[in-house]
Amino acid sequence: MNQLHEEPTLVEGFPRKGIGNPPHVFEAPNETIKTLLERRTIRRFKDESVNPEYLDIIVDVGLRAANAGGCQAPIFLISQDKEMNQKLGRISNDLYDEGYYPVSSAQPSTACMVGLKNAFYDAPVVITVFTPQDWSYAQFDVGVCVANMMNAAWSLGLGSCIVSRAARTFATEAGKEVAARAGIPSDYEAQLHLVLGVPENTDADPHELYPNRVAWL
Repeated sequence: MNQLHEEPTLVEGFPRKGIGNPPHVFEAPNETIKTLLERRTIRRFKDESVNPEYLDIIVDVGLRAANAGGCQAPIFLISQDKEMNQKLGRISNDLYDEGYYPVSSAQPSTACMVGLKNAFYDAPVVITVFTPQDWSYAQFDVGVCVANMMNAAWSLGLGSCIVSRAARTFATEAGKEVAARAGIPSDYEAQLHLVLGVPENTDADPHELYPNRVAWL
């Protein structure tokens, strides 16, 4: 999967030529690179609220992410309402229909079929990112702002996980009611959820990078 070629053809030296991954960065040159290298997806959270100052920082980082044409199309719904998060998380879980496979034993996913009922993993904060309907650059804008927030969260000692099915979840009557109550414009569509919280643990399954994902000219 995602491999350009079964055998590496990379010619070391500069400029590099052929197919192969660069050497792994074992010693990060600064804290930013360290965060990017060490961040892991977290799906097990403590029953603990998120420091409000940290949450403000994370949201601000997301709002300032690169975006197409400087249009700042994404808007956020930040939910710290436990009951509502449980309700929408169960709806999202019930909408899952993409097949089951072993995602992680350390941080089980809805896709692992391990009896999880809440696709938001009981996280205390759920950030749903919306964009205008039919916005051509929605996937790019949302991906960048969510990645920014995930890395910001990790740097502050918090865990996070992306949850899909946001559009389908907010297309339900319960989702429409929440969006209307929050004042989300009716011509905006939910794109992704980002769940946040204090990690119960930061365990991760060992995953080696697939080789030969980079072609050099």
